[in-house]
Amino acid sequence: MDKPALPIIPGEHLPRLKSAHTMILLFIADGRSLHAQRWAEYFADKGHKVHFITYYYPQDRKMPGVIVHGVPSWWDHFDHSFSNYLSFPLRHLKIKRLVKEIRPDLVHAHFVAKFGFHLPDLKFHPSVVTAWGDDILHDPHRNRLIFWYTKKVLRYVDLIYAVSENLRDHIVSDFGIPGTKVRHLPFGIDTTRFSPRGESGDRATIEVFSNRNFYPVYDTETLVRGFALAYKENPALRLSFKGLGPEEQKIRELVTYLGLNGQIAFKKKSRYADVPGDYRNADIFITTSLSDGTPVSVLEAMASSLPCIATSVGGIPEWIEHNVTGLLVQPGSPEQVAQAILTLAQDPALRKRLGTAARDLIVKNGEWSSLMAQAEKDYLALIETYKQDRP
Repeated sequence: MDKPALPIIPGEHLPRLKSAHTMILLFIADGRSLHAQRWAEYFADKGHKVHFITYYYPQDRKMPGVIVHGVPSWWDHFDHSFSNYLSFPLRHLKIKRLVKEIRPDLVHAHFVAKFGFHLPDLKFHPSVVTAWGDDILHDPHRNRLIFWYTKKVLRYVDLIYAVSENLRDHIVSDFGIPGTKVRHLPFGIDTTRFSPRGESGDRATIEVFSNRNFYPVYDTETLVRGFALAYKENPALRLSFKGLGPEEQKIRELVTYLGLNGQIAFKKKSRYADVPGDYRNADIFITTSLSDGTPVSVLEAMASSLPCIATSVGGIPEWIEHNVTGLLVQPGSPEQVAQAILTLAQDPALRKRLGTAARDLIVKNGEWSSLMAQAEKDYLALIETYKQDRP
């Protein structure tokens, strides 16, 4: 399907390009998010001047060439969701001042909630927002105010990126946004970094791996209970987790209760540079989320030729076709999880076939450099449009 033409919405502030090809870009995003960091770094590496406004500073990682502006709040010391409401007005005033000082050519917020909420009152065009998943599928349905403001952001911006077609459809149908304004742009994967491990000899165990965090939406309990059922049939199975979150202790207690402490490992979160090795050391990747946009971890695993088991929710079926590029299970079903694990564990040829097909799909449709090149073209087109419209 051809991509829609970029929409044109007149704005109060119409910036000019500083040169024919160089842009001054301002991102408003979570500085702890690796994807947001990589996005900003891409444009800095291309020679554009990149500013990055964040509530929270990047942790254990610098963004080369990116100018970071922190807008922390005293309320951050308290309950996270509560602090967001209390700290928003003061943060917003700081962000407005920064926008006036930076005078960017374009502003892009990464995800609609919180960071995107700043856009309408900035009265700045062109502006872009990326919808990641929960900011469309869950947050707006918590109360009417969040729904109203989400819709306000979506109506205000010039371009909306959705990380899955499913998410794009929800933006159009749930919020009445014209389809021409919403573009599907998935999370891209560097397929040179995330690549197959190569041939390896037989080993005594089958390693199942998950690096989803311990939050209710990822339903790790179903994963553990499904693994427990599979382990009864195949004692060569092992499972390892590598994540953080409020339910970690609950999951650890469940593992102990099921008598699986020797078969299930909890690994510490490590540097992003170590992540490709995590996939290469595994035989199967699994996620049992109840809701999802397009999980980066699934795409990374697929790029690594790792056969994936995933729930058939959100944007996941856009990438995983059952028994072609992975295996799909229904959410909340330990029995289906167990059967999928056993199916892959007992069939190395199937694991290889699914993993190879998965990588081929990522190389074709999910290559990082190709997707970011499209974003760069979109930026230039929007900026040029406003430059031409300026009296």
